[in-house]
Amino acid sequence: MSGRAEGQPAVLLCAFGGPESLGEVDAFVASVLGRTPPEALLAEVRHRYARLGGGSPLPATTRAQAQALERRLADEGRPCPVRVGMLHSAPTLADALSELAAEGIGDLVVLSLAPYRSQASTTAYERAVTLAAQGAGFEGRLRFPADWFAHPTFVACLGELLDETLAAVPEALRPGLPVVFSAHSIPERFVQAGDPYPGQLAATAAKLAADRPHIAPYQAYQSVSGAAREPWLGPAVERVLADLAAGGARAVLVDPIGFVSDHLETLYDNDIVHREEARRLGLDFYRCPCPNLHPLFIRALAEIVLETMGR
Repeated sequence: MSGRAEGQPAVLLCAFGGPESLGEVDAFVASVLGRTPPEALLAEVRHRYARLGGGSPLPATTRAQAQALERRLADEGRPCPVRVGMLHSAPTLADALSELAAEGIGDLVVLSLAPYRSQASTTAYERAVTLAAQGAGFEGRLRFPADWFAHPTFVACLGELLDETLAAVPEALRPGLPVVFSAHSIPERFVQAGDPYPGQLAATAAKLAADRPHIAPYQAYQSVSGAAREPWLGPAVERVLADLAAGGARAVLVDPIGFVSDHLETLYDNDIVHREEARRLGLDFYRCPCPNLHPLFIRALAEIVLETMGR
């Protein structure tokens, strides 16, 4: 990923970020909240990351996704550097824009690794990149892809991952198996202000469910901030699990379609909290992995980039 000639196109993958060590947790949480976090909240977040081995795998996964995307674009005959910028951890979006400006990049596709638009993700990334570009003296063109929650290759990737997980469920439990399509909750005021996030999630979940009539689909939200001071979107995954158990369900599959990389929200909230809650309720628990480095996901990202560039 070295420098390129003047005017060379490039791609900037934008992600939320995450601490790669326990020593980075405090600064990460402070960045997310935009204020000094209470010590009790920091202690809880440190505990969660400690359960995962001391940090988040998201930054490393994002770097690997960038490398895979760069290779895929080269294979497609459109070689260009792919960089990573994080909203709340290193490398920051500002760092990435400064580097790209120094290299004379003239055409930049800014691709959010959040398929569903929210003030907290895609919109925040685009605003931050625009400001960072001005501050870094980046004079090239910024291209923002259209929202890609319904991109056919992305949906095909989610479908393949879901089918692989369903295949691991005992055959006797598959007919009518409850599948909870989950995503990170957001404040209700975002939706009241016009955020399309829940509608986009519902559209993707509906497509996955329509192609699999043997499942019983549900939509839920998870990972409400420990510092939340206002109503957030529901129902919570825990609420849906309780309702399913009360209704006589024997098993449940949680599919966190709101995330493209496994990290704290899936490895802790799903695999530890939700699994333990399901066990307490007497439900067999299954969880679909995130796209991560799945070939179809990398192909989807490449197609989005090429469509944005006009191929």
